[in-house]
Amino acid sequence: MSTIREQSIRSSIFIYAGFAIGAFNVLFLFPRYFTPEQFGLTRVLLDIALIVSTLCAAGLLPVAMRFYPFYKHHLPKKQNDLFTWSMGAAGIFFLLMVLIFPWLQPWAMRKFGYRSPMLAHHLPLVLPLAASLITISVLEVFAWIVGRTAVANFLKEFLFRLLTLLLILAWISGTVVGFENFILFYSLLFVPSAALMAWVVWQSGEFSWSFRASKVTRRYGPIMTKYGIAYLASAVLNILAKTNDTLIIASQSQGGLADAAIFTIATYLITVMEVPQRSLVASASPAIAMAWKNNDVNKLERLYKKTALNLLIIALGILGVVLCCLPLLEQLLGKGYQGLTLLMIILGIGKLIDLGTGLNSQILQLSKHWKIDLLTNMGFVVLAIVLNYFLTKNYGIMGTAVGSVSSILAFNAVRFIYIKKIYGMQPFGTENIKAIALAVGIAVPLIFFIRIEHILAATLIKSLLFILTYSACIIRFKLSEDISSLYASLKAKF
Repeated sequence: MSTIREQSIRSSIFIYAGFAIGAFNVLFLFPRYFTPEQFGLTRVLLDIALIVSTLCAAGLLPVAMRFYPFYKHHLPKKQNDLFTWSMGAAGIFFLLMVLIFPWLQPWAMRKFGYRSPMLAHHLPLVLPLAASLITISVLEVFAWIVGRTAVANFLKEFLFRLLTLLLILAWISGTVVGFENFILFYSLLFVPSAALMAWVVWQSGEFSWSFRASKVTRRYGPIMTKYGIAYLASAVLNILAKTNDTLIIASQSQGGLADAAIFTIATYLITVMEVPQRSLVASASPAIAMAWKNNDVNKLERLYKKTALNLLIIALGILGVVLCCLPLLEQLLGKGYQGLTLLMIILGIGKLIDLGTGLNSQILQLSKHWKIDLLTNMGFVVLAIVLNYFLTKNYGIMGTAVGSVSSILAFNAVRFIYIKKIYGMQPFGTENIKAIALAVGIAVPLIFFIRIEHILAATLIKSLLFILTYSACIIRFKLSEDISSLYASLKAKF
């Protein structure tokens, strides 16, 4: 767990640095220098590109992660053709998507033309965004395999947001003239990350271009194909679950792209809670795959419990600070972005449920019971889309938030039951309950009962008091072995 912890910490530093830049972009620059419709367009285009990239590459990622240990064990590096077939398949899938894309444009005009005409006009810009995202997605898995998770997260999470900041500054200064030019450059911002990711993977020396089918590919090819197709469907459904809210808001909410911009700010703040999960997934997935190969259930159970507890503790801390800052944020954003506090509380509860159940998706995905992961993903997406559609149509963005949380609760409850029943593993203990009680007990009095007139002073004082008190209690009561170990290490250094 120490190696995983070290990689997770390094990755988290890069991701949080990227989120800090992204927060400046999303919470200050976009609302101040762009109309809500222009801001909403950037987010919805990116969400559609994520769906397209998932269609082209997602089925390849779990295949590479699960079967790489077999390629490494049975083949020398020069005969390892897993990298070649993965990149080739992704390229073919994207070419098919390009050929199909003209047939999708009339549908987009009908669906978004009334409430979000700007989106219908700029839809072709999805293709360059998707192409670079596909390249990054496939290469990222191979970077994880060779232990370059921190570098991969730097390129994917930090560099894109830094380039977005530079592009916005060029727009503000007049170097980039006209929104048409801005959105065109925006669609190309992932290209540098994709090129650098390719260089990092190639420089590792672990992979080569081999166009002859190896004995491992011939032996496991049918199983890999079946597994990849199943997980393609699962991943498509999963990304639809994450992006359907903004698409439904753009097509069904009265505010169209403007409402999508408000929802984007709320979900961006909530996404900050996901950073530890992203780091742990990148670092722990190879260990989970190897544990399943060796049938080491005890190691899996330790990973399951530790990741669930650590993710919950960190997520509670982040959510507490965000809620302390919301009054100031609402004041800065102005009247067009009111209602964030309630939206954040609802979405925050959903994210706590998701993170507090640990890496249940990776445990099922990399096991022989991977079909459970597929089926639960299917159920999750269907439920999320149905709830979001009807609730958004009737209640606007608050309905979207309630629909999202309801589907997350059902999704994780089903996975918890399956893992408990099949493997006898569950991630919860008394420490999880104590962490929740501590966070609620500290946050509620600070946020709702302590009154400070000056809003900036109130934000700083409440945020500092919460995080210092909460952190001290977590360390004092030794709720997490990994956090206590990290604290002891930092204390010894400084």
